[in-house]
Amino acid sequence: MTQTAPRLPAPAPEIGEANLTQRILLDCPLADDVCAITARGTGKSYAIPLITARDASIFKGRYSCLITRQTYQGLVELQGLLWRYYARAFPGTTWSGATMLFKLGGPDAPFGSVELGYVGNGPVEMQKSLSRYQGRSYVCHIHDEVGTHPTSDFIDTVRATLRAPEGIQTRVILLGNPGGAGHAWLQTRFGIPSGYPEAGKPTRFYSEDLEKHCVYFSATAASNQYIDLDAYIRSLRVACGDDPALLDAWLRGRLDVEIAGAFFGTSFSVRRSMREVKPGEINLRLHKPFVVGDWGCAAPSVFYLAIPDPPSAPKGSLWLIDEMYVCASTSGGQRDWTRGSYMSNAEQAMALKEWLSRWGLEPRDLQIVMDDAVFNATGGPRGSVAGDFQDAGVRFRRAGKLSVREANGLALVRTMLQAASRDPETPWLLWSKACQGWMATVPTLPRHPTDCERVADGTAQHALDAVRYGVVWQRSRSMVGSTNFRVW
Repeated sequence: MTQTAPRLPAPAPEIGEANLTQRILLDCPLADDVCAITARGTGKSYAIPLITARDASIFKGRYSCLITRQTYQGLVELQGLLWRYYARAFPGTTWSGATMLFKLGGPDAPFGSVELGYVGNGPVEMQKSLSRYQGRSYVCHIHDEVGTHPTSDFIDTVRATLRAPEGIQTRVILLGNPGGAGHAWLQTRFGIPSGYPEAGKPTRFYSEDLEKHCVYFSATAASNQYIDLDAYIRSLRVACGDDPALLDAWLRGRLDVEIAGAFFGTSFSVRRSMREVKPGEINLRLHKPFVVGDWGCAAPSVFYLAIPDPPSAPKGSLWLIDEMYVCASTSGGQRDWTRGSYMSNAEQAMALKEWLSRWGLEPRDLQIVMDDAVFNATGGPRGSVAGDFQDAGVRFRRAGKLSVREANGLALVRTMLQAASRDPETPWLLWSKACQGWMATVPTLPRHPTDCERVADGTAQHALDAVRYGVVWQRSRSMVGSTNFRVW
């Protein structure tokens, strides 16, 4: 059904003057990509009608814009905002609920068109969403609430629809908040290259990944004069629970902090859990180390060299002293923690041997604990992934993950993180600076939307899975009773 906006008298606008965030977005060059990762409540979504109306008045009938949000409900809210604004800025504007399309100025779209689309929450929904845009052409993409995207896959793939007539520049605008599922990849693509500028001061830089200039900026909640700041801060404190880092990010728009995320909360602390070590500084033969891993091909493969019962820690503690994270790289040469490198099993086995050799170890010197799925039959000549590795000289051992519920394993990891350097009676989980993949992905993992005891689907939890297998396997090997005797 197509609706036409009535020709109404021009009453006073809802927003008399643009706030700081909206002014910066309007001032950005039309040819540059823009990423605004700000505090909550800065009016980013209210900038969308301002940007699209300004650009439509410049390019007129040649203007076409795609605006996405992750959920349909969020898109409906945005549609209402746009409808109210376009009805006054472009009298005669029509809206079609079937095509999710605004034709600005009338059925002939004399000022171009704006299309709305929702991405979905999982890989299957995202793939369906991508199929809707095959063969389409847009001048601009605006992705709202981009911090909820666990990876940049959807945004990068739909970029192929940016096609414009000669003389019109294309661009992508990303709007979101820190502390969500996309915190890590936003840091890598925009925060680090821009140098994390001060709030309210945009920085223009050349992105090697996107091969064009980009503008990145953040803003604080105090920059929006149209909200009751004190009441909003009280609401955010309740939403953040006991996570001061997340509250700081939501109020100040900081992408450079190590967010403990909604899942682990303040349990995750680099200060309490990091303990540095280098090859040669510890006698591994004395501590009986083992390797724990999570295999992947299209997804990353992650391996950790772990020491049980490390010095100066309670019995049952685990120390991750080194990491081998096999993943792809971005165009700019940075590590992409969410994508695998498609290395063959034989190549991964060789890399594992070389990695262990730095510590003077060989695969036969220790046990390598892996996800039970690598032992499943694949139909290959060696029967399974574990068979491929064994043929290359690396023998795996089952982690036994099926004997313990995922939620129980995650609860055990959280307890060890919480106890680190605090509780001398509870086992600790420690790691070294070499565990870069662990520190880049685990702190920002969000809760599952329907099961608070699990991590959200589709997130980069490969490092967490590997460590969870190791924690559960180590706990199953030893039982400590009231007599403090260990039974093997």
